[in-house]
Order: sequence, then structure tokens, then C-alpha cells
Amino acid sequence: MPQQDQIFYGLTISFELLLCALVYLRSLHKRLPFFAAHSVILLASTVGLLLVYRDFGFRSIAAYDAFWLSAGLIMIARGLAVAELCRFALRSYPGIWALAWRLLGVLAVFLLANATVDAWGQIDRIAIYGLTVERDFAISSVVLLLTLVVIRYYYRLPTEALHQRIAVGMFLICAVDVVNNTVLRHMLTGSLSYWLFARYASVWGALQPRVEHANVLWGVVRVSTFFVSLSVWSLALRKPLPVPAKDPQLLPAELYGELSPAINLRLRAFNDRLVEMLQ
Repeated sequence: MPQQDQIFYGLTISFELLLCALVYLRSLHKRLPFFAAHSVILLASTVGLLLVYRDFGFRSIAAYDAFWLSAGLIMIARGLAVAELCRFALRSYPGIWALAWRLLGVLAVFLLANATVDAWGQIDRIAIYGLTVERDFAISSVVLLLTLVVIRYYYRLPTEALHQRIAVGMFLICAVDVVNNTVLRHMLTGSLSYWLFARYASVWGALQPRVEHANVLWGVVRVSTFFVSLSVWSLALRKPLPVPAKDPQLLPAELYGELSPAINLRLRAFNDRLVEMLQ
């Protein structure tokens, strides 16, 4: 393995070890067990891939299988961690969360089915399936995290600083994954290569060094984003965690009964206004 890759894996394992140590030192696994599992799976995947690459080689079948196995485990763990943030934000509203987790379950099934259809008939079905699922889950995570921010500020829901920083780190990683997996998927399906060679075949000799340079820069962006996310999480755990905030006091059921007709009237007026605008 080249020295540059050894340095990269050494830094990655060091950051992930620090994160896992802080997670269990601060007993975060009792509050956010899925995020704690996500941290452990990151470390285990990095160590496992390093051992496989060292023993079997980077381009071996074992390395290929190990890479996609670790990518699948990380994607599942990250999706559950994002869902856990949603559950925590809506913990005081069990009815809303009951609807939200059902919608998330339906969304997960839809994304898996969409990836299956997308990869059907392709030469490298496993890679295309994995990239499509990762891309779609990353897009969904970005949308969910942004939605949580909007809901939090609009309804002024209390949110702990720790959860905000975890969400920021997740958002950064998912946003980069959307771009990376989209480009790789188009390269594997051939659409991107066809577009490049069809338009720039005559000047490809001069263009190729720039493309390779851009690829190196993008690799730096991906690695830097990952390290930034790990740093954000570790800094958030550098001090003992505060006592969890108490759930907000909800209005009495009788008052909800009095407010419901007024709320329904406003919703009906809003609906009529939309109908008038769209006609």
C-alpha cells in the first residue's frame, strides 16, 4: 500500500477511535444508540478495509466485496442515526412521530425498489445499485435535516447543541455523498463518459490532465469534509453532556378542542386561496 494511503488510513482510524472513545466516555450510547453504533461501524469498516487491502490487494474480489459490505453497513447506520435525530426532535409529539416513522419506512422501501429498477440490466449491477441507494439515501437525509431545521425555527422547538452539531456533521457528509455518488453512477453507466468524449474527443489529450487534477481536488474535498464532520462530533463531546432538556408542556385537551375549528377554518381559507391562484 502506498505511503500516502497508509497516512490517510492512520489519520482516519485515529479520528474514529477518538470519536468512539468520547461517545462511550460521555455515555452518548444511552441517549443516541444509533449514532453510537454509526461511530463504531465507521471504525470497524475502516480497520476491516485496511486489513483486506493489505492481505488481498486493492483490486481483488475480496476488496470489492468488503468495500460494498462496509458501505452498506455505514449507509444503514447513518440512515438510522438521522431517523434518531428526527425522533428526538419530535419526541414530545408522539402522534407526529408515529406518522413520520411510517413515512420514513415507506421511503426506505421505495428507494431500495428504485435502485433495483435502476441497476437492472446494467453490467456492474452491484456497484450501480449501491451508488444509487447511497445517493438517494443521502438526498433524503439532506432533505430531512433541512426540514428539521425549518420546523425547529418555525415552531421554536428546543434543541440541544449536541444534536445540532451531530446534524451538521451528517449534513456535510450526505451533501458530499450526493455529488460523489451521482458522478460515479453516471461514469459506470457510461452517460458521463459518452458526454465527455462526444463533445471533447478532439481535445481530450489536453483536457485529460485537468480532469485528473479535478479528481484529485475532489478527493481532497471528500476527505476534508469527512474529517471536519468527525472533528465537529468530537468537539461536541469534549465536555460532559448537560442534563437532557425537559419535554415542553402541551396545552390541555379542552383547549385543543376549542382551537381546532379556528385552525381548520384557516386551513380551508388557505386551500381556497391556492385554488384561486392555480386556476
